[in-house]
Amino acid sequence: MVLFLDTCAVRAQQQQDPSTLNGGSLLAMAGTDCVALAVDKRFGNGPALVNIGARSILHPSRTTLVGFTGLEGDVQSVHHELTALVVSQRDRGLGFMTRAAATSNDKPFVSPKVMASLTSHVLYGRKQSPYYVEPLVIGLEPSIDDGGEDDTDGGDDQSSATTQAPRIRYRPFLCSMDMIGATSLSKSFVCAGAASKSLFGTAEALWEPDMDSDRLIEVCGRAFLGALERDCMSGYGAIVYLITKDGIVEYDIAGRND
Repeated sequence: MVLFLDTCAVRAQQQQDPSTLNGGSLLAMAGTDCVALAVDKRFGNGPALVNIGARSILHPSRTTLVGFTGLEGDVQSVHHELTALVVSQRDRGLGFMTRAAATSNDKPFVSPKVMASLTSHVLYGRKQSPYYVEPLVIGLEPSIDDGGEDDTDGGDDQSSATTQAPRIRYRPFLCSMDMIGATSLSKSFVCAGAASKSLFGTAEALWEPDMDSDRLIEVCGRAFLGALERDCMSGYGAIVYLITKDGIVEYDIAGRND
């Protein structure tokens, strides 16, 4: 009898968890010079379905995305606060111009590493009464590639100038955080939300190193939908965002609707 009451209390506590009350899940995977983010469409109030639609995604730059999962009111608050900070600091030229960003043509540039620091700062500032939000910050981080050793004999000034010109490389960046902004970085995949336990299993089983963009979309979609089939708080299709150095492309993926 005591065990039955304890089990009922645990279930009641889980149903009242603000971070999973509205459902929703996120999965991000890294490929070769590309990153994918999958977001489901279900918005609910516990087990009850409220709406079907794409969730809020922050696009601070053409190679950076911030996805949110958690209590919808807090998600909107964090989204608006981050948007205001990005606009304010970008207009003032503060904190976003790294050497690699200054060399690239994407100006003004908000790198995913900078965006992760800003998001973590915002969440930690509310540690006394935290937002019930667990964001994922993903994107392609620019870095300077000096080309290594110079194979030329140095006799041609024009050739020497060409080899010394810095080149920009974009490397995948995946960062997840908890409600108070503690970050966790990964080179393979990160996930969050109501179906996170299932997502860890399917992503670990399907992820492969050195995937190109087409293969990344296929694997990320399969892993995401496979996990959603095992969670009643997520589903109803998904949007997969593919980030390359050329920008962001959206893919609408159909899923179960029950």
